[in-house]
Order: sequence, then structure tokens, then C-alpha cells
Amino acid sequence: MIVCGFSSFTATISFAESYTYYAKINSDNIYFYSQPIDSDDSRLFIIPRTYFVKIISYQDDNFYYAQYDNLFGYVRIGDVVVMNGVPTNPYATSEFRVFMPNGLGLYASPIAVAENKIVDVPYLCETIKFYGIKQGEQYVPEKSDTWYYCCYQGESDYYGYLYSVFCDKVDTIVDNNQTFDIVDNPIFQTNPQSPSGLSTTAMILIIIGVSIPCLVVFYLLIKPTWAKDKVLNEKPKLARRKRHGDYFEFDDNELN
Repeated sequence: MIVCGFSSFTATISFAESYTYYAKINSDNIYFYSQPIDSDDSRLFIIPRTYFVKIISYQDDNFYYAQYDNLFGYVRIGDVVVMNGVPTNPYATSEFRVFMPNGLGLYASPIAVAENKIVDVPYLCETIKFYGIKQGEQYVPEKSDTWYYCCYQGESDYYGYLYSVFCDKVDTIVDNNQTFDIVDNPIFQTNPQSPSGLSTTAMILIIIGVSIPCLVVFYLLIKPTWAKDKVLNEKPKLARRKRHGDYFEFDDNELN
């Protein structure tokens, strides 16, 4: 019986049961972050109050990795309330237009500097998707410092900030009154693609590395039997006969 040593490689892999959680925004000034860092540079926009983010995973002691509409980012754990339910309309939906005659610059951050500009949004454009607001530069003195984080759907999808003073026809966002039971200790599924923290490539290399010694052992175990069978099955040589005139004579040396 041949036993290969896979026991050191084989492990019991168990995953937490998979759940989908939504977390509600019950307070004002709750930000959606681009990075799990609590800094102004990482704050993308304020999520409209009463709406939800979809929690994807636990990031660290301070942040969840989350989804808001088609955006992926982070929310602070203490800023949201995880709930056991799937809301009908988890994300706020709103569009608006710009009315700057020469077009309005879309910027990577809420400050109007040339190196920060992404694209110009044309006059009276209305294909602009609103996500949330962020305070930034007071571009026009004695006017608002509010900027809209949005997506301008032009030749491509451009994401950035538009100065709110030159925007109007913003769709009203009504409160989302849906609520569910609060989840105090959400359970998140570990990545099923890499059990025990190993990547797929690492798993394949380990399997190959363990399999080759087993094949060598298997070959060494069957080699003596195979060689013995070869000897037993080999046909004996026929003795050559010497001819002496009218009779034949065996050469005894050829039998050895």
C-alpha cells in the first residue's frame, strides 16, 4: 500500500457564512472615502442622510470597505449603522445641469486650479449624475464654498467636482425611510479565492511540489517488481549450432 504525505498540505477550510449588509446613514456630514484614511484628501463627498452604503468587507478597526451606487470606497465604522435587510432604493439619485456660458470646469478636488482640471462641462449640459457634496474653495467671493461630486457623462464618464454656484435644476432628494433590525456584530466572508491566505498560484505550486516526490516514491516502489517481471519474461537465447560435415554440434560455451 502506497501512502503519499498529503496530510501536511491538506487543511480544513471553513468560511463564515456569506451575508450582504447595508449600512444606513443616520447622521449629517458622513463621508464616503477614497482611501481608509481619515483625512480631507481622502473624503470624496458627504453621503445623503437616510440613505445606505453596501458593506463589502471589514477593512480595519476604523473602516469598512463599501459600495455607494457604482462607486467603491470606504466608510468609517462608527459613522454608519449596519442593518439586516436589503433596501429598495439604497442610493440617492439626482441629476443637475450647469449654466456657465463658457462651460464649467470639472476638477479632481474642490479647488479651481488649472493642473486640477479634468474636463470642461459644456453650457446647459444636463447629463450629470450627483453623488454628494463637499466643502472646498470659495471660487466666487462671498458665495458658497459647496462643490458637487458628480459624474459627467460625455465622450467618457468623468468623475470630479463642479462648483455648485453655477449649477441648477438639482433633483430633490427625499428621505429614505426604510429601516431594518440593527446588526451589532456583522460577519464577513473571507476570500474564497485564497483559503488560508494562499493565492491560487501558490496553491498550484504547492500541489505540484508535493505530487512530484510522491511520483518518485511510487516509481521506486514498483521498479523492482517491474525489473523482475522483465527478466522472467525475457526469451532465452537459442544455442547456435556448429556444423561439422554431416552433423551438428552444440557449443557448450554459448549456454553460459
